[in-house]
Amino acid sequence: MNMKKIFKNILLSALTIAAVASCADDRNNFLPEDSFGFNNKAGENVLTLPLYGGSYDIDVIKSGKGLNEGVVNITTSNHDLLNFNKQYGVEYIPLPSDQDLYSFSTESLTFGLDEVTKPVTVSWDVAKVAAFMEQEPANQYCIPVALRSDNLEVNEGREVFILNLVTSTVTTEQTLLSRTYEWESEPASETMDITVRIDKAIPGIDLTVDFEVDNSLIAAYNEANGTNYKAAPEGLVTIGSDPVLKAGEGYVLLPVTINTEAIAEDMEIEVDGKMETRHLVKRNWDGYVVPLKLSGMSVDGVKVSNDLTYIVVKGLEPIPPQLFNRVWGIYATSSTNPWQATFGLSDCRNFTMDDQYIYVPQSAGGDPVFKAISITDPTQVKNVNVEGVAGGTHTLSCARMIPNTDPAVNNGKDILSACCLSIGDGSHLHFYVWLNGIDNAPTLSMVEDSGRRLGDKYIVVGSWNNGEVYCKDFNTGNIVRYAMLNGRFGEWPGADGLAYARGRCDYNASVADAAGCIGSAYIYPGAAGAVAGTVPGFLVSSTASAHYVANVSGNVYASSADLGLPLTHGYSFFKDDKTNLNYIAYVALTASQDQGSVKVISDFNGTADGFMSVLQKNEVIFEAPVQDAMDATVLSPCPATHSTGDCVVREINGETYMAVMIQNVGISVFKMNAGFVAE
Repeated sequence: MNMKKIFKNILLSALTIAAVASCADDRNNFLPEDSFGFNNKAGENVLTLPLYGGSYDIDVIKSGKGLNEGVVNITTSNHDLLNFNKQYGVEYIPLPSDQDLYSFSTESLTFGLDEVTKPVTVSWDVAKVAAFMEQEPANQYCIPVALRSDNLEVNEGREVFILNLVTSTVTTEQTLLSRTYEWESEPASETMDITVRIDKAIPGIDLTVDFEVDNSLIAAYNEANGTNYKAAPEGLVTIGSDPVLKAGEGYVLLPVTINTEAIAEDMEIEVDGKMETRHLVKRNWDGYVVPLKLSGMSVDGVKVSNDLTYIVVKGLEPIPPQLFNRVWGIYATSSTNPWQATFGLSDCRNFTMDDQYIYVPQSAGGDPVFKAISITDPTQVKNVNVEGVAGGTHTLSCARMIPNTDPAVNNGKDILSACCLSIGDGSHLHFYVWLNGIDNAPTLSMVEDSGRRLGDKYIVVGSWNNGEVYCKDFNTGNIVRYAMLNGRFGEWPGADGLAYARGRCDYNASVADAAGCIGSAYIYPGAAGAVAGTVPGFLVSSTASAHYVANVSGNVYASSADLGLPLTHGYSFFKDDKTNLNYIAYVALTASQDQGSVKVISDFNGTADGFMSVLQKNEVIFEAPVQDAMDATVLSPCPATHSTGDCVVREINGETYMAVMIQNVGISVFKMNAGFVAE
C-alpha cells in the first residue's frame, strides 16, 4: 500500500471520529441539565380519587442529559400547596401531617446516571382520614407531596403533587316503588329495580351494599300519607340479594319482585251466569308497604344518602266496564330502565301502527334502530330494515303510516314512513318510505330544511298518491307543508315544483310560546284544503301550549287563546260505528313528566268546523294512566326527559285499537268496547 493511500485512510478515520464526537456534543448541547419533577405537566398537579384504596403510587422523574446522579427528598409542603392554591384560585386544605393519617414509602430516592423514573407510594389510614374529613365535609382535603434536592434542580410547576381525597356517597334513586293490582284478577309476578348509585366510582374495589326491611317504619309512613297499609305477607315482595357495585362502576340494580300469588285464594265468582271456583287475588285489601333501608356498605367511610325506599303494593276494586280495556302495558322499572329498554331502544319519542305492528324508531344519533312490536303480543318483536338510513341529528325521529290503496305499491297496504331530526345546521330533512314492506330497504327522499329544525313530529294527510306532510318548525313555530304526489314524496328539488313545498302556515307572530318547543299540527279528517289548498284551521299542541289556529289570508293564520292543553300529543280521530259516536284520543303528560294518561274526549260536533269547540270543552269519556296498569297516582321512576309522547288509534279487522306511549315512562295497547256508552 503506498503512502498516499495510507494517509488517505488515516484522514478518513480521523474525520469519522471527529464527526461522531461532534454529534455527541451537539446532542448534549440541546438537552437541559438533569433535574427532578413529578410526572405531570405544569398546572396538572391534582389527582382526585376516592380515599378507599388506601394508597397511590406517584412517579418521580429525573430528566435531562443523564450526566449526573442525584438524590431527591420526599416530603409534604403546606407552603407549596398555598402557592398552588393562590396561583390557580383553588382552596385545597392539607391533611395534618402529625396525626398519623398518612405516610410515604420512602423519605428519599437515589437516581443513578441512567435511571429516569422511580415510584413513591403514598399510604393513608382510610378510617382515620374519613373520620377527620367528616368533621368539615365541605372542605377539599388533600395530601400535598413535595420534592426537594440538594444537588439537582426541581422543575418549577412539577415540584408538588396534590392527592385530593374525596368520599363517595351511595344513593337509592327511588324513594317509592308502587304497583297496583285489581281484586279478583289472575295472580301475576313482575320484577322492578331500585337503582343504587354512587356519586364517585371507586376504582379497584367492589362495594357490597346492604339492605334490610324495617317494618317499624310502617306506622310513620301511614301517618304521613293518610294510608292504612299493612306489612306485606311472606312471598308478596321479594328483595334480591345485596347488590355489588363493581370497581369503577357508577350504579347497580337491586331487583324487587312482586308476586300476587301470595295474596291469591280460591273464591266463588259468576262467569257467564254460572258460579265457578277460581284462584284469584283476594278481595277487600287496600295495600301493603315494605320499608327498605340501605343499611350499610362493605367499605368503611362510604356515605349513605337517600337510604330508604318504600315498596307499595296497592289493591283496587275490579274496574267497571269502560270504553277501552288495556290489552298490555310495559312500564319503566327503574330510573335506568325506561320502557323502551325492554326492546333494546335507548330513546323513543314517537311511534305509529298498522294492522300488525307498532313501529318504534329510536330517537337518537348514531346507527339507526327501528323496532316492529306485535300489537297483540309485545314479546314478538322484529327489526325494520334500515339499510341506507343515515344522517340527521337523530338518525330516526318520528314514524307515521301513509294511507294507500294503490295495489302496485306495497301490495295495496298502508305505507310505513319515518324521518330523521334535522336541526337546521345545513343538513337535509330525510324522509324514508317502505314501499316494499319492512323487510326491504326503504326509499329515501331529502327535503331542504332551509335552516329550520324539523322532524321532531309530523302528520300525514291525504294519501300516498295525493297527500301532504305537515311539520312544525321548532325554531319559529311555523307549520311547513311537503307534498306527496303520484308516488313522489317530498322531492328536493321537485322536477316541476309540485313535489316539494306546498306552502307555510305562519302563525308564530300571534303565539308567544309557539317557538322553541316540540309539537305538531293536527288536521281534522276531511278538512277542506288540507291537501293542495288552504286549510281553514288546525290544532297545534306542544310541550308548552295548545292553540287552534285559523286562516286569515294566504299563509297567515291567527291563533285562539291557549286551550289549556299543554304537554299533549298524538291527537287521533275515530268513530264507534255501533253507536255512531265520534271521539278524539290524545296523550297528556303532567308537568313533572313522571305521570301521564291517555284521554279520550267526546267529539260531539263531529265536524272540522266544530273542532275548536270540542277542544275547548275537553269532555273526557275515558282516561287511563300510562305509567301503571291502573293507578294514576303512581310516579314513574324514569321521567320523560323531553316531555314527549304519542297516541295512535286504528281500526283493525273491524275492531278499534289504541296505542299510547310516553317517552321513558310507559307504553300500552288498548282495545275499544264497541257499543259502549259512558253514563
